[in-house]
This record gives sequence, structure tokens and C-alpha cells, in this order.
Amino acid sequence: MHLTTTSIIRHLALAAAFGAAGLLPLGACAQEPSWPTRPVRVIVPFLAGGSIDVVARTLAAELSARYHQQFVVDNKAGAGGTIGTDLVAKSAADGYTLLLTAQGPLVINPFIMSKLPYDAQHAFAPVSRVVDAPNVLVASPKAGLPTFDAFLQRARSGGAPLTYATQGVGTTGHVTGALLDQALGISLTHVPYNGFPPILTDVMQGRVDLMIADTVNVGERVRTGQLAAVAVASARRSAVLPDVPTFAEKGYPEIVAGPWFALLAPAGTSKAVRDKLSATVRDILAKPGIAARFQGMGLDIVGSTPDDLQGYMDKEYARWGAIIRKAGIQPVS
Repeated sequence: MHLTTTSIIRHLALAAAFGAAGLLPLGACAQEPSWPTRPVRVIVPFLAGGSIDVVARTLAAELSARYHQQFVVDNKAGAGGTIGTDLVAKSAADGYTLLLTAQGPLVINPFIMSKLPYDAQHAFAPVSRVVDAPNVLVASPKAGLPTFDAFLQRARSGGAPLTYATQGVGTTGHVTGALLDQALGISLTHVPYNGFPPILTDVMQGRVDLMIADTVNVGERVRTGQLAAVAVASARRSAVLPDVPTFAEKGYPEIVAGPWFALLAPAGTSKAVRDKLSATVRDILAKPGIAARFQGMGLDIVGSTPDDLQGYMDKEYARWGAIIRKAGIQPVS
């Protein structure tokens, strides 16, 4: 084969290029995604001012500084979180619309609402489980239920059923009460309220025996002795209430319940983008100032990977569906 000087130079250049590529580290050709190149919208499907809103705005400020693009929190409340969640489900899967939600719209609403406008199992791509706020079973110090053993003995005594207050039918507190009944073999009487302040008043005055609320709402009141904590519904002791035992310690590891806040994107969003964002969220949560702020609010830091969150959501969906069906809690329209 006759080669001209020009073709020889061309072949040598190509060989040099491929040789150099062979010297590059693995994955160097698969560059990190350039996302974000414009502002990102973070939908929170609940009212402004609550703990999840504070978490969202804290993360948004940190992400804006990290990526030099604005992460804008947009509260779209209504229908137990369904309205804002549906908005994200129907958004473009381009990484520029995200959802920061509590677990209700993902693993509880599908079983307590007769019809959802989105498919909770398939409409979203996971990014990170950010924080947890375990539920706590608490009583007034005057109720005579200072420990788990005292509570269980009274609940199984055959006398008048103990009453427990929550912020409404179908809330995390309500389904946690159903879980307690099933796991402990007891029958508590649910007293639903509209909002937390009247619950606190009635429990403190003894009109209701107990309440189920998360560490955000009762952590400080337990620490100051205003309320007596029976047990925490978490797999391990909460950093917020380190002196309060878990139900697991008492022999009931299945009693794990309470709000968790997760960051998600519409289904189909690039895994590379989600991995990049998830790693950044974990870095942010590791900052001492951020961790201290969230723990001061009553939140336990998590910071999971996308794959970990997907596995966790799948298990939670199946678990809560079974609990709600067994409890006979009927879907509402």
C-alpha cells in the first residue's frame, strides 16, 4: 500500500490521539454533567414556614452557592401534598424541577385517597432521603404513664381504652397509632384534631391520654419535662432525644414511623444528574452548622444515595399499604 506524506501524518496523529486516550483515567471520557446551567425550581407541596420548608430553603441556599445557579423554593400546598407532588410528576425530566416532600404523598396517600393524579411508585426518580423526624408516643407527666412498661400494662389491662390524639385521619400520627395496635396487640382510641396547639392543650390537661407527634413538635417539650416520652418510633435512638428508648429496644423493631423528607425528580431524570445532586446534598448535610441547625429543629440527618432512597421507598410503600389495609382505614375522595 502506497502512503503519501500527508496520509502518514494523519495516521500518526490518530495513533497519538488513541494512545493518549488510553492513558486517561477510566471514566474521563464520561464527563460529569454540566447541569445546572439555569435556575432550578424546588417544589415543596406544603405550606411555607413548617420544618420541611425550612429544610428546603436551607438546602436551596447551599445548592445555589455550590452551583452558582439559583435554586428557588416554590410552595404548592393542598390535598395532603398531592397538588405540588402532581406538578412535579408532570414536569419535564430535565433536572430543573425537583420535589422536596414528606413521605405522605409517596407512601401513605396512595392508600388513604381514593384516586391520585400520579403514580406514586413510578412517577419519580430518587435523589436523596435528607432527614428524618421520628414519631414519639408522649403523655402528660400527670397521666401516670412515665415508661413504656407502664403504658403497655395500662393498655392491656382490659379497662377503658387509652386515647391518643393526632393531627387528623390519615396523618402519619394516625397510621402510627394503627401500627402500635397491630404490633402490641392493643386497641387505642384515636382522637383526631385539626392542628397541633389544641392537641397539646388537651393532653396537658388530661382530656386525652396520649399523643403521637414527631420530634420536631415534641422534642423540646420532652427535654424540658412538659411531656413524658413513652418511646420513640425509630430504628435507633434519636439524636434529638438520646435518653428516650425506642420501641425496638423494648422488643418491637417493627414500630418505626414518622416523617421523612426526601428529594426527588420527575421519572426519567438523568442518573448522572441525580448522582451529582445527591453527592452535593450529602456534603451539605455533613457541614457542622447545617447538621446542628437541623438537629436543633428536631431532625435526624440521613443523606442517602438515590439507590438507597429507591429501596427505602419501595419497602415503605409495601409496609404502610399493609398496615393501613389491616387497620381498615378507608380511602377518602
